[in-house]
Amino acid sequence: MTTPKMKILVADDLGEEGLTILRASCDVTVQTGMDEDTLRATLPGYDALVVRSATKVTARSLEEADRLSVIGRAGIGVDNIDVGAATERGIVVMNTPDAGATTTGELAIALLVSMARMIPAADAALKAGRWDKKKFTGVELTGKTLGVLGLGNIGRVVAERGKGLQMKVVAYDPFVTQEQAPPDIRMVSMNELLRESDFVTVHVPLADETRGLLGKEQFAMMKEGSRLIHAARGGIVDEAALIDALENGPLAAAALDVFEAEPLAEDHKLRSMENVVLTPHIGASSQEAKRSVSRDMAEQIALCMTKGIVLNGINVPRIAPSEAAAVGPFLNLSTNLAALLSNAHIDERLQSVRVTLQGGLAGGAPEPLTVAALVGALRPRSERPVTPVNAKRIAEEAGVRVHTEKSTLKRDFMNLIRIEAVFDEKRVCATGTVLGHKHGRVIEFDGYHIDAIPESPLLVTYHKDEPGVLGKIATTLGDMGENISRMQLGDPPEGGHTAMGIWNLEAPLSDEAVGKLAQLDVIERVCQVE
Repeated sequence: MTTPKMKILVADDLGEEGLTILRASCDVTVQTGMDEDTLRATLPGYDALVVRSATKVTARSLEEADRLSVIGRAGIGVDNIDVGAATERGIVVMNTPDAGATTTGELAIALLVSMARMIPAADAALKAGRWDKKKFTGVELTGKTLGVLGLGNIGRVVAERGKGLQMKVVAYDPFVTQEQAPPDIRMVSMNELLRESDFVTVHVPLADETRGLLGKEQFAMMKEGSRLIHAARGGIVDEAALIDALENGPLAAAALDVFEAEPLAEDHKLRSMENVVLTPHIGASSQEAKRSVSRDMAEQIALCMTKGIVLNGINVPRIAPSEAAAVGPFLNLSTNLAALLSNAHIDERLQSVRVTLQGGLAGGAPEPLTVAALVGALRPRSERPVTPVNAKRIAEEAGVRVHTEKSTLKRDFMNLIRIEAVFDEKRVCATGTVLGHKHGRVIEFDGYHIDAIPESPLLVTYHKDEPGVLGKIATTLGDMGENISRMQLGDPPEGGHTAMGIWNLEAPLSDEAVGKLAQLDVIERVCQVE
């Protein structure tokens, strides 16, 4: 039976390279220029949505999205997506934070230099037939202090370029310590940065805590004659306060690529100010960035659709692309181990989930691996769709305790995951590893030592440990027309009399077929895992 391809809706210009990547594994529809009503009517039936900055993904537009599991933003800012509404519906939101960093950082430097030397105004005057040489006296950059607000990917590009221009660089970022900062960049408080800097450049995301970050109070702290560069997101800078600071001090000039409302109104005061340089939100508009953003977003969506691995998630624990190859197979393993346990004890109340990691996994991605385990444990028990977005919330609502730790589980394995779950006060566990960087293996399950591949559809049988049992089970499956792909046997724990079998099947069994197996006199318990 052929599995239908996942359906992807591309709502903004992605580029042919990205579309080619998506079409290799998914059914792709390109429909651009949609307003809220059109997007709302179009989304039903689609598994993924890809946008850039033009399409607005509102809570209302998502109301009828019956299959949507991921929204990909080809670019950095996600202010055109209602992330809260997506999270409520269990929809993953991801972006491409690295693809446009260099291009946007270089634009900030271009704005800085253009503003310092008044290049746009000088160019316009010369083209208008004037030779106003004395009018365009700028300032040098060498030895000046550049204050970088936000030391993420773009901020670091700007800081490094600023050092190359022989500027002194200070930075403020509440998530970056001095030890984590690049060499020769001094971390300071925001107020210190505003007071010390000759040039302040903004590179923080737009969020509730950063909206209006620079307003009247902050501009009043800045040096007399200082200058502002803003190429982050409209709304971070209070434009009314900025205009007042440009007209009455302390600011000598500003250079802006983003605005509170875009496109910028024709009669906006900023358009008529001689000490302001303006560009129409072109931060990521380079040939290289467009190709990179398109390729990165397409690869991330394809990986999410085909393997369930979320890179650069906004509302899920983040996995960087550099970690994908190593962590990805363990994410699937973590989900499958927990699903095995949960299905095997489906009639018992789940009370807690503990994830224990051995090896490089402990430091690499403990949070994503824990969330992956929760997804596997909760899906068989929840009427709601369980995704990495809402798994922790559903666990909390159900009173399921969650814990992660690192430990040495088995010295003969480099990387291991053990999922321990408590059902009705009884603790059971499943342990697994990955072979050859891609093949998941269950090596211990419910107290049984085994070597099984956790790929669905899968059947778990608890049966008598006596001759002929496996043949009877296999014959029953054969008589029902069911084909067995592989089977692994777990011998009874010491002193036990019940063996366990993990059967990989070619197709899921019907409830009737599972019932027939359960009626065999050699079967003590049977469950199916998908």
